[in-house]
Amino acid sequence: MAAPLITVALCTYNGASYLPAQLDSVLGQDYPSLEVLAFDDCSSDGTFELLQAYAARDPRLRPVRNPANLGFRRNFEQALRAGRGELVAPCDQDDVWRPDKLSRMQRALGESAAVYCDSALVDGDGRPLGIRLSERLAMRRFDDPAPFAFTNCVSGHALLLRRALLEEALPVPAHVYHDWWLAFVAAGRGGIDYLAEPLVAYRQHARSVTDIAGRRRRTGVPRPAGHRMATALAAGHRIRAMAAFPGPAQPLLAALATVWGGWERQVVAPRLTLFLLRHRRRLFVFRRGEARRRITRALGYLVGLRARRLLRPRAYASPESAHPALAAGSTPGSHRG
Repeated sequence: MAAPLITVALCTYNGASYLPAQLDSVLGQDYPSLEVLAFDDCSSDGTFELLQAYAARDPRLRPVRNPANLGFRRNFEQALRAGRGELVAPCDQDDVWRPDKLSRMQRALGESAAVYCDSALVDGDGRPLGIRLSERLAMRRFDDPAPFAFTNCVSGHALLLRRALLEEALPVPAHVYHDWWLAFVAAGRGGIDYLAEPLVAYRQHARSVTDIAGRRRRTGVPRPAGHRMATALAAGHRIRAMAAFPGPAQPLLAALATVWGGWERQVVAPRLTLFLLRHRRRLFVFRRGEARRRITRALGYLVGLRARRLLRPRAYASPESAHPALAAGSTPGSHRG
């Protein structure tokens, strides 16, 4: 049987420094049926011209320049919608894929709605950091969407999904990362499987939104003002969006959304804490060693958001500037890496 066409949905913004290595790795895949759609979000550093140069040499690549900056969430949404492939692979601009990534993942997909793989962390120059993402997050197959209310272990660069899933998943709700949302939907629509191999070199550099390698903590770089408030508000948006989505976890998530709303207004939140204690085995599963810390994590929510703002005013101020997922358009430089 002919291999199903895979659409690689690549989003770029001022990524000229790292893009050639990624393009070489994507176009060098051993998978036989491939198209690469690259949506550039008004770059000013020669990124689009670089895409055009690669496209002139390889017709599988089709670059598109947005007429106005959309931000990473909306840019990825349009990239995911485009193309003809039965399967879709989101792609960041600054990673490097192993040559057999797509072929291995296509075989591992089976009957699932999606599959994701492990990643090996590298620094800005591509040097291995000796860390796999699976050493920080508990990765496995998921058929229950509920755990995604609090944490996500599925990175977009490691994901392969069926295009049919996008018909239900899109549009991505405002204030929610696209890969987090796609993993949540996939878990309740046929399951998301896991391939325990590091098929991506996941680059960690100064502009990365995520900091899974803990660079900021080790170097003492302070988080921006309002970062905890932004995270709390984003969690509320995400939980309410998931509670509104039909699926096997909807009753639990609807109840969670109700008690979460109380937490956002309270000094002390016993209802949320008791709810999390009751459902801790279902909600807290992604972090390494979390099975031993579920009770502690649930008890951590006893202090409501109002009290947190009084106790730590800098961390709980000016949220929009601290969390790119909060802004519907996002800032031009907020593409995740």
